[in-house]
Amino acid sequence: MNYKSAVNTFSVFTPEQVRKINIEIKKNIFQAENKSDGAQNVSKIGKFSHVLCGPLMDLIHPWLYQCQKSNRDIFGYDIDWDFHLDSLNYNVYSTSGEYGWHIDMSDRNVTTLDNKLTCLLNLSEEPYEGGKFHVIYNIDEEQKFTSGMGLVFTSMIAHKVTPITKGERITLTYWASGPTWR
Repeated sequence: MNYKSAVNTFSVFTPEQVRKINIEIKKNIFQAENKSDGAQNVSKIGKFSHVLCGPLMDLIHPWLYQCQKSNRDIFGYDIDWDFHLDSLNYNVYSTSGEYGWHIDMSDRNVTTLDNKLTCLLNLSEEPYEGGKFHVIYNIDEEQKFTSGMGLVFTSMIAHKVTPITKGERITLTYWASGPTWR
């Protein structure tokens, strides 16, 4: 896979739609986790919550559709799109929040499926500084990823979010999984 096809970005929501999605997510959070420690020996600083996909479907369908289209047109992975069964991660990075280099692996103790695509949605309502998204293909080139944009990439590609220096970066994550890699 060449660099240009490693990450697919697309605009999907207006600022007003982003606000509505955030409001609905906050009503549906079922597990909140404040982390200031590392995740699997990686610097991960922020507030991370889980929310069921089902109650949000009417609002986030355009994003999920674009994720499926990205897979069909670019990646071609065998994925089980079970939105009604899945949960999402709601990630809030405030000043100094970051997520160091990592890959999005499935937990073999929990599932027989592997994460194939990482699908991100930028839900930041205000501009922020820092919080740049990078993939291993080209460390010096950040991916354009502003409010209302979606971003899709292969979960096994190392990526990071640089520290927030001002404001708050909010994202929603969906891991598209499928039968184990062969």
